Amino acid sequence: MGDVFDLVLGQERTVAAMRHHARQPVHAYVLTGPAGSGMPEAITAFTAALQCPRHGCGECDVCRLVIAGADTDITIVYRSGTNWTVDEFAEAERVSRRRPLGSGYQIVVIENIELSTSSSGKLLKILEEPAARTIFVLTAESMPESLDTIWSRCIEIAFSPLSEEVITDYLVRSGADLLAARAAASASGGDLKRAQVLARDADLARRVALWQAVPDRLDTVTAHTAQLADEIVAAVDSAVAPLAVLQEEEMERQRDNAREMGVRGVAGRREIEARFRREQLRFRREDLRFGLSTLTRAYRQRMLLGLEDLEDGERRSRLTVEGAINAIELIDETSRTINSNVNESLLITNLLLGLSRC
Repeated sequence: MGDVFDLVLGQERTVAAMRHHARQPVHAYVLTGPAGSGMPEAITAFTAALQCPRHGCGECDVCRLVIAGADTDITIVYRSGTNWTVDEFAEAERVSRRRPLGSGYQIVVIENIELSTSSSGKLLKILEEPAARTIFVLTAESMPESLDTIWSRCIEIAFSPLSEEVITDYLVRSGADLLAARAAASASGGDLKRAQVLARDADLARRVALWQAVPDRLDTVTAHTAQLADEIVAAVDSAVAPLAVLQEEEMERQRDNAREMGVRGVAGRREIEARFRREQLRFRREDLRFGLSTLTRAYRQRMLLGLEDLEDGERRSRLTVEGAINAIELIDETSRTINSNVNESLLITNLLLGLSRC
């Protein structure tokens, strides 16, 4: 490893900003960007650079300790539920008041602060009255207007979705077949973790074909929508399996790092496992969205073909176009409800019943 920022993939401007701030730090940063853009790796690299006397050399004991997750002056504060609570921020404040044991900073990491709208007043107070040798590293996928006052207390470091080219190159260097890497990168939406899972997913092509075939299957077997819904839900279930394998490999690396540093057990194991569960839930939802976008493209293709035939004035083509438009609107409405903790099987069944009437 050249230095700690080699951990961060495809974020050149972001890395340049972190290098600068590692040398001239302020008391609070907020890292913003979409899931899968490399933020966990960036947090490790940035906090190591803040602690390292050489600003992230990647070779010294300080860097190795941070990378192993064993620096006692770096604390990741975890939330127990969907949203942050005042008590959880009070714990973050308690940690932030501790004097660093080493020669660096007391660094407090709080992720997904966009989920703090009901407790943001406590977070704001913490940021307004920081201890002298404390640095806060916050993250958010996006910042709602209600958190503008918190944003104004921080330096923002923005992340972009990773390009397909960057993801493809990374997957190939990691041992993936070129065609599989391209397919995974295309389906990932710029999310590296999702791409890593899809590159290992032998069923990706079959799932895409399943979604693409929905319009034709509904045309011919409209009475079997429940069976088709079961097939789709089963396909989503199978899509999560490679992620579980990837997570176990990550946990094993954590164990190896801990053993190398002479640390007994993995620090924050329970919290890591909770993060894994959240990742699996997010992956399921993203796979459903990917399937729905594939389905939208299938109906859009029907619409385009119908529009071509409309030039000949065919009434059937007009009905095809209207049906495709209605189907696309219904799919879009379904996609917006995915985060509402609805029953997936019921959601897909209701969608298919609606599409069968379009």
